[in-house]
Amino acid sequence: MDRIEVNVRERIVKPVDDVFDAVVEPKRMSNYFISNASGPMTSGTRVDWEFADVGAKVTVDVVEVEQNRKIVFKSDPTDGEGTTTTIGFAPDGEGATVVTINEASFAMDPDGVQRAMGQTGGWTYFLACLKAYVTHGINLRVGLNKRITEI
Repeated sequence: MDRIEVNVRERIVKPVDDVFDAVVEPKRMSNYFISNASGPMTSGTRVDWEFADVGAKVTVDVVEVEQNRKIVFKSDPTDGEGTTTTIGFAPDGEGATVVTINEASFAMDPDGVQRAMGQTGGWTYFLACLKAYVTHGINLRVGLNKRITEI
């Protein structure tokens, strides 16, 4: 059966080392993506990410970390079918970085397509949050699950 992959990218006007560090270090990641992590992303580790704003926890097995170039991790599958995510970092001109994310793979069936579409949106949001944080110090997740009581 055919499989599909998720691919997203974004250019961030910050140096590669700054953008890379914001992804591997939990203290920085908690400023735009997670609430807490069990540790930094280093090769051969298992990391738990907590998302207090949505009441979720995700476990990833970090397969490979190549400083300022690449992070590869496998997801803890919730449905028995995990995926492998590769986050790439490439310099793009002076002081800019292109971040690419590939998540593979999903079954080519209605459930797999739905998961892939959800992950495409999720990784796009991750990149927007990362860009806002490293470029302007803004956390786009603040207030994510708060209900609007006044209009």
